[in-house]
Amino acid sequence: MSSQTTEYMPGLPPKALNIPVEVAPSLEERSAGRFNDANIKLFLSGMHRDGVVILKDVIDPSHLDIINEFMVEDTARELTKENLHRNFGSENLQQGPPLTPSKYFFDDVYLNRLLFHAVNLYLGPNATWNMITGNNALPHGVKRQPVHSDAMCDHPPAPFYVVANVYTTDASAANGSTEVWLGTHHFNTEAQTPPGSHGETHIIDEYVQKRKKSLPGFQPTVKKGSILIRDMRLWHAGVCNKSEAIRYMIALGFSASWWHGTARFRIPAGTGIYERLMHGTKNHNITPLMVELPPEEYENLRNAHDFSDVEKMTYEGEVF
Repeated sequence: MSSQTTEYMPGLPPKALNIPVEVAPSLEERSAGRFNDANIKLFLSGMHRDGVVILKDVIDPSHLDIINEFMVEDTARELTKENLHRNFGSENLQQGPPLTPSKYFFDDVYLNRLLFHAVNLYLGPNATWNMITGNNALPHGVKRQPVHSDAMCDHPPAPFYVVANVYTTDASAANGSTEVWLGTHHFNTEAQTPPGSHGETHIIDEYVQKRKKSLPGFQPTVKKGSILIRDMRLWHAGVCNKSEAIRYMIALGFSASWWHGTARFRIPAGTGIYERLMHGTKNHNITPLMVELPPEEYENLRNAHDFSDVEKMTYEGEVF
């Protein structure tokens, strides 16, 4: 039976191995900006079963080096600020990536056709794009985040939101890659504490302890240039970065067209970013939802969270 399963879908690891599916597009797929049928089957099987899939080597690593250089300098500036907010009180900062000047805006990062294809495969056609933000695990970390889900309101048992994580360095347990719990996107808010003052939720400990006995959380290795896609409902946690350098990760959020979210991402007005995003998503069944701000105001809010701070526990009051 196991040999038949392997022959049927060689890239789908047995569930008991507790490792994510990795989809490696061919040169033809990269050129076309679309996955072939075999990789579509593999991608969707991994997302529906595990809630997370890695798209391998779909971004030029040199582009991420340039962004990472900016983020190192940006982190130094951030750490001089008073009352700096740390996610869950850990060594983890919310930091948006640079969209300007244009030397920091790369099409294979923000307008990746294979990513757009994957999003529409999982969420259905005409998905909306309403989040551009980032997450920074600071070096020498000593405090981890609690296991939590970003889906802080009641959600349907169908896929409704995904986050594409783009690490600007190789990421692993050594430098704080995000801990993920495969298959936990099938839980709903019964496993979560109510949102706190910052909209944060925890997974109730009895659920965590029970899950540890079967499929515990783990930190995947994600090569620079790959994209990790996770279902918004998936349990995860920021884990200590024990290395000497920051571990930065861009986060792009996409919503199903039928999920009426209120979030919008911010962009600097008069810089050409609006036109570039609209042109780059045209004919790809992706609609960017954004708010233009004066460049100075945008820069002041670049590291702010893009979601509403009021969570409504109903399907009709979606905030994502």
